[in-house]
Amino acid sequence: MKKTNWILREILYRIYDKNETFMSQKSIAQACGLSMDTVNRVVTKLNQFRAIEKKPLGFRVTEPEKVLTYWASTRNLARDILYTTYSADSVPKIEAEMPHGTIFTAFSGHQRRFGKTPTHYEEVHVYANPDEVRRRFPESPAERRNIFVLKSDPHLARTSKDGATTLAQIYVDLWQLGGSPADRFILDLEDYLEAKPVEALKALARKG
Repeated sequence: MKKTNWILREILYRIYDKNETFMSQKSIAQACGLSMDTVNRVVTKLNQFRAIEKKPLGFRVTEPEKVLTYWASTRNLARDILYTTYSADSVPKIEAEMPHGTIFTAFSGHQRRFGKTPTHYEEVHVYANPDEVRRRFPESPAERRNIFVLKSDPHLARTSKDGATTLAQIYVDLWQLGGSPADRFILDLEDYLEAKPVEALKALARKG
């Protein structure tokens, strides 16, 4: 995954998971372990389509859905697939047998974050060590695939919660998958995410 994706993840993590709308380029650079120049390039891009409002000490995200859509459309999930195979086991069993430290995304990530899903799903997408997953789920001659291992990174691990990645990462990965049942999951997430920036603005007003 390109490191610019870490920046978008961090921005949206603060909005949707931490209920923050104001942030500084310096704090994002420190959180991601990246240079200020790299962060500034992303912030400049977001400012070009007015997703943010620049301030003297940082910027405020005014259109979080624009940031989310930008990331969803520029993310390349297929490029990050390190290993894929098929298992005849049930989805719950596959999820339960994933190695320690696995971070779930897409359908499984939604299940972990909300404890329920809007519809049935048959694929498991994870950020994990591909060798560890291969030991538990060997390569299969079957044409069908239902286990997908994606390349992880240190920032992903830092922002994950209860074995699932950030809400925005789950959304973006589902958006990249597309089709059914991903569309159902996306709609369900959109209903939830739309309210999060409103909560942040209310909290900011109370502080003021």
